[in-house]
Amino acid sequence: MNQIPSHSQMPTFVKNESNTKPVLYQHPKPEEMRVSFWVKTKAVLKEVAAISLIGITVVSTVFTVRSCSNEVDRQHAQALKHQLQFSASSEGAR
Repeated sequence: MNQIPSHSQMPTFVKNESNTKPVLYQHPKPEEMRVSFWVKTKAVLKEVAAISLIGITVVSTVFTVRSCSNEVDRQHAQALKHQLQFSASSEGAR
């Protein structure tokens, strides 16, 4: 009963070969390890840009908060001055 029909679409394999070969780890050669000046410069510039972006964000936040605080203080002083102006004139009218 081990018959294979003749109309089978099964391919026939000659050998069982693998496409991968066992390769042991080899340390990279010095020329492979060398990094060009432009690659180093590009990496440093990316770091500087990232740090600058964070610094600008922090500084602008501090200046915005300080500016708003100064504006609130100025408006409060104007409101008190305005109230004193009308309270003094209404007392004189009595």
